[in-house]
Parts: sequence; structure tokens; C-alpha cells
Amino acid sequence: MATCAFIVSLSAQSAAYEWRGCMIDVSRHFFSVDFLKKQIDAFQDIGINKLHLHLTDAAGWRLEIKRYPLLTSKAAWRTQEDWNKWWVNNDRRYASEFTPGAYGGYYTQEQMRDLVAYAADRGVEIVPEIEMPGHSEEVLATYPKLACNGIFDGQGDLCPSNDLTVQFMQNVLDEVMSIFPSPYIHIGGDEASMAAWEKCASCSQRKAELGIKSNQELQDHFVREMMQYVISKGRKPIAWDEALCEGLPKGSVIMVWRGLEKAQHAVDLGYDVILSPSAYCYLDYYQDAPIVEPYAFGTYLPLEQTYLLKDALIDSPHVLGVQGNLWTEFIPTGAHAEYMLYPRIIAIAEIGKAGKEIEPFKEFRFNTLHTLNQLSQNGYNTFDLRTEQGHRSESLVDIVNRASKGRVIYNQPMNETYPASGENALIDGKRGDWNHNDKRWQGFKGKNCLDVTVDLRKAIEISSVGMDFMQSDVAWIYLPSELTIALSADGKTYNEVANFKIVKRPSNRLFFQNLGWTGKQKARYIHIVASSPTPDDWIFLDEILVK
Repeated sequence: MATCAFIVSLSAQSAAYEWRGCMIDVSRHFFSVDFLKKQIDAFQDIGINKLHLHLTDAAGWRLEIKRYPLLTSKAAWRTQEDWNKWWVNNDRRYASEFTPGAYGGYYTQEQMRDLVAYAADRGVEIVPEIEMPGHSEEVLATYPKLACNGIFDGQGDLCPSNDLTVQFMQNVLDEVMSIFPSPYIHIGGDEASMAAWEKCASCSQRKAELGIKSNQELQDHFVREMMQYVISKGRKPIAWDEALCEGLPKGSVIMVWRGLEKAQHAVDLGYDVILSPSAYCYLDYYQDAPIVEPYAFGTYLPLEQTYLLKDALIDSPHVLGVQGNLWTEFIPTGAHAEYMLYPRIIAIAEIGKAGKEIEPFKEFRFNTLHTLNQLSQNGYNTFDLRTEQGHRSESLVDIVNRASKGRVIYNQPMNETYPASGENALIDGKRGDWNHNDKRWQGFKGKNCLDVTVDLRKAIEISSVGMDFMQSDVAWIYLPSELTIALSADGKTYNEVANFKIVKRPSNRLFFQNLGWTGKQKARYIHIVASSPTPDDWIFLDEILVK
């Protein structure tokens, strides 16, 4: 039975896009068939017509494959339910199905066929994803012959040069395609580390045979081979944008998550594209102020930001549509999953139906409140949009900064990954939001990674120098391990006025720490040096405020 019949869904013919999708990650946490059916009921009414199931990943294999029973008797179970304990704390052990305390589960082929039929009756197509060659720790733990040198050492990449790997994954895909009639089969292709390939004799030999030199080219070859296999079975292969390269077989589809420039590149190469950029479509991100929300994946993505996907749409017949992705590392229950889905997946659906012609946000938000009320009445655990706290208050008002007419000299080069708005971002009077990637926070990585001199252009009386640092463990962002502030009138002789040494302390909450100096001194130059706790950690600050 439909849950929200008051919503009028557009037909596929009248919708702006044929693909209006939602991905649910059932690997990190396993969700029941009944939960999936419940979401399909809602999807029918709001206009989502593709349910993409992320069925395999390091955390657990979730689909019965009769030819390889260990995938469900062992690879579907792990020793820890809590993601922080299992993954973050590196206690990555698998268990057999009947081990006391084993956490996991899987869908039988019969259950999936039933779900496919249930969804089809409601106008929803189920698209399966089998991840390869990366994110495959659970496969290698049970079938180590598929690892480089035949040894599973904890890394998660299948050996792409091993004929056994190719045959294994083709056999898996054969059973997958016997269950799911969707024209589309997703083969993953993202985030392979490729580290083991460098020390693998078989990989070196295969690269020589193919006349290629890099591991990236080896991945490209493997992905092309698997995509061609899917096409040979009369289906259309989908892969994440890491798989984007020239020479993919005709009919390949790229699902873009890293940035819209990847989508444009795919379109330019003639491939079909599904838009799912993380900046708008990652539904595991905080949807409200992190200080009041359940623990999530680090960054801030409110409903209004998802709605702004409309402005990022690429005008091309190669764009099949849009999709929201619910990764579930920190979403252990169905109730929590619904809380993260609704209302943001409603925005994805409406953009999929209306494209750039979606109603103004004020009207959309008003109508969404009504939709959420109906969903709640029908037993869904939705986010309460009425009590939304919204943006970090500091980000809403420009501040008076006595350094704003000066300049910032980067004694160490600016990190190109997180430059914010450029060279004067740290003195422009604009404070950052909850999101480290909002182009106001500037990021630095490594020892003495932040080494800047603020030139005020003339000597003035200074009473304070302060700055906010962010900590977001899930994004590897921490307070600096050391921070030094020094002042100078002539740019030659500096007086150190503050030094902070901070022990790295993990936290499961995003928070901000103000560090600085107060006093009274005449100076023109302010020299600031800070280090991240480890070479792999980041430090982020939004403004060097001088008073």
C-alpha cells in the first residue's frame, strides 16, 4: 500500500530525468527486506524510481551467491557492530555465520527476487552494485587467492591481473544478473588503493603485456574488461567516476560523486552520466548543526544545499538523472536511516522530476513540511524540519577584522585541495559554516603546514590575535599539535607572544576551538606557524582575527 498518496508523482515520460535514484548502503549495516519495502513505498509516492543497493563492501557481503557460499557464511559477518570499533579502531575481523555475537546478514536470492517484484509493482527499479576491484576486504578474507600474490594482508584490492579474479567476478555477475532484471548493473570501481599491485609480480607482468606503466592504467583495463562483460550479457554497466577513462565500451555509464567537472569530462567523452555529487547528494552528512544532530559523516549538508543541485545540473542528453546516496557507516538502524533520508531525498526526487524548473525553495520547503508530516503519520522517522537550527551563526555575519586591508604571505605553499577563497581568505571577515568544504575554511596538512605572515601594511596597536580551528575526526581534521604566534614591527625581529602544544584527542563530535593571544603590542607583521598532529591529519581554520 502506498504511504503518501497525497503526493502526485510525475510519469517517467513527463519527468525531466529518467533516473531519479536513491542508493542505500546495506554493507556497512544490514537492513531487512521489510525496511527496504517500506522505503520503496515512500519512493513510489515522492517520485524516486531507482533503488541502488550497495550490496558489497569491506563491512559485509550481502547477497547469496550459490557458487561461492563463503561469501554469505563468512564474508557477511563481522565481529563488531559498531563501525568505530571495527573500522576506525582497526579491529577488522570477520566471523562465521553462527559465531556467538557475529554481526551481519544477507539476502537470499529468493528474497531479492521478491523485492524486485515488489518494487516493480510500485514503479521502482532495483539496481544492484557489486564492488570491484577495491573495497573488497570481505571477499579477500574468504577467497585469498584473489589477492595479489595469493595472500590477504588486510588490504582491500582484488588482484586485477589474476585470471581467477576475472572469472570469479564474472561468475558472481552471472548470478546477479539472473536475479535483477534491471538494464543497469553497477560494478563499483571506486577508491582502489592499488598499493598491493605495486609489489605484485603478476600485475607487473600484465602491465608489460599490455604495454602500460601505471596502476591506474591497470585499473582502467580491468574496469573496461568487466564493463564489456556486462554489455555482452545485454546490460548497461555503471561505475563510479574513478573508472572514468577513454576507451570504455559503448553503453557505459559513469556515476559522478567527486565533482561536476568529472561529469562534464564524461559527457565530453560521450558517456552517459548520473549526477550524484557529494556536495549535494551525500545523505550521510549532517543535515543540521552537528552540535545537535546524531553522529554523522563529518560535514554539513542541509536540505537547502541539496535543493541547490538544481543549479549544478549539466545540460546534456547524456545526463540520465540524479541520485542521493545514503552511506551507512554511522547509521546502524532503520529509524536512523529514515531520519537521514527524509527530507533530503525528497529534494532529489523533485529535481529529478522538474530539473531546473523546480519551484522556488520557499515553496518547496513549505510543501516538504507537509510531506514530512504525512510520512511521520505513516510511521516514518523523519528529520523535523520545523525545528531546524541551520547554519553556524558565525558564518551569517561578516566581522570587522583589522587585518582585512592587509595581505597574507604564504611561507609554505597553500594546499591546493582546500584553498577556500584564495590568498586573502584568512582575513576577509568571513567565518566558516559547519562544513569544512564550504570555501571559507582553509586546510593544511603536515609539519609546519600552516606558515603564514599577515602583513597589516603599517604598524598598529594590536590587542588580540585569534583564530578558530575545527575538529572533525571522521574527516581526519584535528586541532593543531602546535601553534606559535609571533609579532614584529619591522618584519625582521619577531617577538613570540603565544605557543600552544595540544595532545591529539579523538572526539565523536565536531567542535571548534579558539586559540590566540591577548595583550598590547605595536606590530605590522603577525607570523603564525602550526602543524597537524600526523602527516595524514589536517588542520582547518577560517579566519585570523586581529583586533
